[in-house]
Amino acid sequence: MKRTAVWILIFMICGIYSRLGISMWVCLVCFFFCVLKTSYFVTKNKNYRFLLLFGAFLMGFCLAGNSAKHTFVEQAGGRVAITANGVVTNVEKTKNGYLKCDILADVTETEKQNIHQNQKLLAIYPSEEMVKMGDCVSLQADALAFDRADIYGGYDEWLYLTADGYTAKVFPETLEKTGETKFLGMQIKKANETVQSVLDKILPEQESGIAKAMLTGERADIDKETDDLYTKAGVTHILCISGLHMSLFALYFTYVLRDVCKCSKRTTAGVTMLVCVGFLVFSGLRPSAMRAVVMICVTSLGYMVYRKHDWLNSLALAGIVVLGFEPLYLFQAGFQLSFVSVLGIYVGTNCMKKPKTWYGNIAYIMGISCFAVGFGLPIVAYHFYAVSWVGILANLVILPLSGALLGMILLSVIAGLLYLPFGVFLAGMVYAILQVFALVCHLVVQLPYAMLAVGRMPLWSMMAYYVLWYGLCAYRPTWKYRLLTFGSTAILLYAMLGNRLLWKENIVAFLDVGQGDCTVITTYDKRAIVIDGGGKYGKPLGENVGMTVVAPYLASQGITDVEAFFLTHFDADHSTGILELLADGKGKTLYVSAYPAVDTEAEQQFKEIVEKNGVSVYTMNDTIDCFMESLGVLHGMYPIANGVFAEHSENARSLVLQYVYGDTSVLLTGDIEAMQELQLANKNIQSNILKVAHHGSHTSSTSTFLKAVSAECGIISCGKNNRYHHPHEEVVARLEEAHMDIYRTDVSGSIIVTIKPNGGYTIHTAAERKPYYERIKTAMEKQ
Repeated sequence: MKRTAVWILIFMICGIYSRLGISMWVCLVCFFFCVLKTSYFVTKNKNYRFLLLFGAFLMGFCLAGNSAKHTFVEQAGGRVAITANGVVTNVEKTKNGYLKCDILADVTETEKQNIHQNQKLLAIYPSEEMVKMGDCVSLQADALAFDRADIYGGYDEWLYLTADGYTAKVFPETLEKTGETKFLGMQIKKANETVQSVLDKILPEQESGIAKAMLTGERADIDKETDDLYTKAGVTHILCISGLHMSLFALYFTYVLRDVCKCSKRTTAGVTMLVCVGFLVFSGLRPSAMRAVVMICVTSLGYMVYRKHDWLNSLALAGIVVLGFEPLYLFQAGFQLSFVSVLGIYVGTNCMKKPKTWYGNIAYIMGISCFAVGFGLPIVAYHFYAVSWVGILANLVILPLSGALLGMILLSVIAGLLYLPFGVFLAGMVYAILQVFALVCHLVVQLPYAMLAVGRMPLWSMMAYYVLWYGLCAYRPTWKYRLLTFGSTAILLYAMLGNRLLWKENIVAFLDVGQGDCTVITTYDKRAIVIDGGGKYGKPLGENVGMTVVAPYLASQGITDVEAFFLTHFDADHSTGILELLADGKGKTLYVSAYPAVDTEAEQQFKEIVEKNGVSVYTMNDTIDCFMESLGVLHGMYPIANGVFAEHSENARSLVLQYVYGDTSVLLTGDIEAMQELQLANKNIQSNILKVAHHGSHTSSTSTFLKAVSAECGIISCGKNNRYHHPHEEVVARLEEAHMDIYRTDVSGSIIVTIKPNGGYTIHTAAERKPYYERIKTAMEKQ
């Protein structure tokens, strides 16, 4: 069998996805592909040893299951009181000035006294009292499970922190130092901090942040402006320790040992391999860097035993090592981009002939860059919802200079450690190169459509995209290749234009924003209306649900600007998210209740934001309707025009809206209570779907009102284990008496309603986005 490592990696990836993947169809394709391919190999070669290939599938499946097994916190319902004794293994500061510590501890559950040894805790402590690496500490806290991404968009805390080995996050009530100890990681961290300190002294703040990211992997000091600029220019690989940097690092040592020190090939390969492994440990064992180091080690070993390595086998072997170390890396953007980009470069070098002229070399570099960027585009679209084609142009300058930049950073740090003024002198070249980078990025982002908001790319369209690449790169004038290229092109066009031109389905999303409300209506032509934005108490603006839940959801739908915001009332659990989005410039139109505000402090805060950002504000009552052809109609139902507002309550002035598209209507009730429901009951408020008022509080959802609405299903937006105990039992009972299907965000996560223009709708929940294997397992346990 040719390239055995490649087949082992493919089977291993299929096993991992079958255990942790969400899509039923992809899971089934993975399983049956492995079964049929194993049968083919056994039958063709008449050798049962090929059954071991299926062992790679089982290995991936089992490793993934072990990584995703429930922690003691998840088994306890997501929150449990603990005491812990352990060692601080890392200390950082958050943007808010809090301490963020990694603690390796033995944990005891306070109530059940269960003991869990060697648990890695992420502790966030709002105190001026400093702890440092090596401190032995004792703490008391509630251990919390990590948040899982349950919508299209947003940070998947569980995926990334679990992959890094964490068990739970804690906010200690007490944190006491009980002693000190030493370990190897302290010396590595100290060396890392020393390098960072030198860079801070020899470079300005902005350039120092970039240099630290390239050399030590520390990205905390990269300012938002720089991060956004490099992202839009498609060159974010500069702002981290990537496979590119590891390859350049190996290249420098190879050059010094072989050409300067005149060492033999075997000695050069061995020393380079050891140095690269050391640098990998120094920089924090990042997946993309691990891939590069494994490939460097394979190449070096080939030189040591006088064997030439195979690129694809080396890349596959690197993938096997990384996924064997942690299967969850398969779902991370860094891992995927690192491997796919290298694969693109490999394909490009095999499809393009090496030129013999200088202008041919420029075209060759541009072509290879096209392959690398082109192979990575679906991954970027899937994870970041926007793609930058100008990265091809920017990389023509930035990639060749990256080697010189990394070399000068290394020399500057070494010089700075020996004699600081000499380090400052050499850092002048680093500064100059970074200025060239900034200039190139500023130039390319000015080009038309430099950054395209495409939304999250479906898995099946991603597969079609790579099939199209295969068809084009290996094209032969036969029916097979013509069918491949035509079919994959048709699928991609369907993915991009199908709903806009054919189905014209709109989506109403009730987002899980905790104990709050947020409804987003998106149309088939990529327009959006946001009704309330949720909000969590105690979280600052810029870090609340508007930016962590609502904005990522909008981006995942390919939406950059909101047509209009509707704020039912000024309570923070409805208004904070909209405040964040307006401050971020996501829209210029805001509708509010015609009744006067009760919370004048919140009203004043909104006035400041809308004036600063040029937002037009309109009041709304039951005589006003909003209409767009693609949207449908949004009827104002409350406040009542010329009505008298006598209650001193924000809830009582809530906007009530009825959204109608096709033959389907959705009633959005804010936080109205029984008195307002009584006024509405006399109107034509019959609707298919009811967003239950006030999170399911007993002060709302009277039997008379529910009878007037006659909804088929009720949506309750509330937080898990909230302190108000929403929804109240009597409300749930009244909804059941009204024969409504009940959906709750605290149980099912975000709830997505897809409405068809000619009648009918379907409902999907985030709970359905659990791994397909777990859904099967749960269904079998219930029987």
